[in-house]
Amino acid sequence: MTFDVATLTFARGLVSFVGGLVLFMYWWQDRKAWAAVWWAAVNCGMGVGITVLALHSILPAYVPDFAGPLVLDVCAVLTWVAARIFNRGSVKAYPVLAAAGVWIVLLIVTGAVANEQLGIALGVAISACLYAAGAIEFWLARGEELRGRWPMISLLGLEATAIFLAAVEYSTSPGFKPTPSIGWFGIIHFVGLVYAAGSAIFLVMMLKGRSEAEHKAAALIDPLTGLANRRAFRDRAERMFERSERDGSLFSLLAFDLDRFKKINDTFGHPTGDHVLRIFADVLSSTLRSADIAGRIGGEEFSVALPGCGVEAALAIARRIRAAFQDDARFVNGQRVEATVSVGVASAPEHGGSLAEIIASADGALYRAKALGRNRVMLAQNDSRDPDSGVARIA
Repeated sequence: MTFDVATLTFARGLVSFVGGLVLFMYWWQDRKAWAAVWWAAVNCGMGVGITVLALHSILPAYVPDFAGPLVLDVCAVLTWVAARIFNRGSVKAYPVLAAAGVWIVLLIVTGAVANEQLGIALGVAISACLYAAGAIEFWLARGEELRGRWPMISLLGLEATAIFLAAVEYSTSPGFKPTPSIGWFGIIHFVGLVYAAGSAIFLVMMLKGRSEAEHKAAALIDPLTGLANRRAFRDRAERMFERSERDGSLFSLLAFDLDRFKKINDTFGHPTGDHVLRIFADVLSSTLRSADIAGRIGGEEFSVALPGCGVEAALAIARRIRAAFQDDARFVNGQRVEATVSVGVASAPEHGGSLAEIIASADGALYRAKALGRNRVMLAQNDSRDPDSGVARIA
């Protein structure tokens, strides 16, 4: 082993270990980032394994030749596990443990039946496949746009290639060499050093990007119901309305107000009131199409934007929501609450030429629905009858 190779080997081990500490510190600040813990374990393990390889010639005789490669093989498994946890949130432990156990047994049997060097080469080759599998995991989750994802995929691919080349040398070179000496400007050692530093950096970039995206999304979501908040609803509804104007398509808006909601809170308590709000949000989510958007405008007030819906379709949807909520909120937490909702319906262009006008028309219809006795659907101006009861609309 030349001085340059030794330097790169020790540098890779040191950088791997330091990268693991950095990732652990990141997890300490963000306890939800469990992928950072797994990747920290990988990097620290790689630091130990690489150091054992580099010090092979001076280690005691009882330390077997395969000790370093075995540690790195385990790190390869953990790399794939960490990638799965980052992209999918969890991984089933039993299949992983079973596969790792079979792998270890296979390596031991190969080393005993054939020779230790061949067993090491087989383990290294499987490690290369696991790094490639980690790259595939990140690639499969590419729908989530995160800074650092593509560099991480590239690094994992390069590391898989370098490790495979190391497996080739282990299997073809006479005698055991703790660190492969394949040429090409020391590609194996250099790629390993770059991977040790880059994987930690890019993982932190992805974790921060995901955290920022979650905080941004949370700022636009009502925490109680999970629906869009007032700001998010207005922004998205405005874009929907503008698109409908450009395309010449239909657009409708529903305005909801839960009837006598203050009385529900006063009579049954705020926890029951919150439960009623969540029930209504669930009714909206189960009734609406994926293209629609529902939002909690404030308190017990909600709105729904219906792109591509005309008056009759909007009225039908409003009636379904009103009836479903009346059924679902009849009993809440074992108490007879009998919550109901009033609905105002407005469509473009019949009831306005801008989103503000459509909202105002729907709100006006909602107020008339409440004035007529609540628990009903009311259409905005330009229609002279209450679509639920047949009662003439109050001007």
